[in-house]
Amino acid sequence: MKKNDHAAMKYQILLMLQQEGPLTPTEITERLAGIIGMDDEEFDERYEGRPNDKVFYKSVATNEQHLKAAGLLDFLGKSGHCITFEGIQALMDNEVSHRIEYSYLRQFPEYCQWFEKFRKASNLPSPQSPEKELLGL
Repeated sequence: MKKNDHAAMKYQILLMLQQEGPLTPTEITERLAGIIGMDDEEFDERYEGRPNDKVFYKSVATNEQHLKAAGLLDFLGKSGHCITFEGIQALMDNEVSHRIEYSYLRQFPEYCQWFEKFRKASNLPSPQSPEKELLGL
């Protein structure tokens, strides 16, 4: 898995939650960094002009938000995140590719509603491909 492979990252997040149970956002981020083999410099990379925002942390958080919006994971407050029944089904549906693509998430009405609210709040044009809009691709 590469650090910018969002589909593989979403699958890996769900897999960790299934195998290990609830994890905090920090635990998820640190484990993903280990899986990817990130060095300290990559892990601590920050956005220019935003010294408190780590690039990898934001990337993981964004993927967690997408999974939550689709109902594939749930937030447990201080206990962290847990996988839902739908998340377990997503792992089974995608066990060959080991990827949770945005096209897969769009089958969930709650995800589509969430994305539309995000798009309108961000003043983004109607996207043909939501992932490209969100990721600036």
